[in-house]
Amino acid sequence: MLQSDELPFTTQQNAEREVEALRRELAESQQLVRGLRRQLEKALEAANEAKRAHAKMVGTLTETVRENTTLAHERDFWRARAQRSEAGLHSEPEVEHPVLDIGSLSHQISEEEVNAIRKAMARLHHPDVGGNPERMKVWNATLDRLGR
Repeated sequence: MLQSDELPFTTQQNAEREVEALRRELAESQQLVRGLRRQLEKALEAANEAKRAHAKMVGTLTETVRENTTLAHERDFWRARAQRSEAGLHSEPEVEHPVLDIGSLSHQISEEEVNAIRKAMARLHHPDVGGNPERMKVWNATLDRLGR
C-alpha cells in the first residue's frame, strides 16, 4: 500500500483540489448561513415591532371606546334633560350623595384640574366601563362641590 508521500503526483493533486473545493463549499455555506441568520433576525425584529404596534393600537382603541361610551352617556343625559325642560317638566329631584372630605383642597384646585379629575374618575368608576355607579356618584358630588 502507498503512503501519502508515495501517492502518484496526479492523485495527490486531485486530493488537494478536492480539499480546496470542499473548503470553498464550506465557506459558501457559512456565508449563506450568516445571510439567513441576518434575515431571520430582521424578521424577528419586524415581528416584535408589529406586536408593539398592535398593543399600542389596542390600547388606543380601548381608550377611544371608553371615551366614546362616556360621551354618549353624557350626550343622552343632556338630551333627556333638554327634552324634559322643553316639555315643561321639572327634572327629578336630585338625590343627595355623600361627599368626600377634601378639606382645604377646594381652595387649591382649579376648574381645569377638577375636570381632569372628573374625567379620570369616570374612566375608572363609570358604570358604562364596568365601574361602581355609587362610587361614581360620590365622586361627581364631590367634584360638583369643588367646581362651584
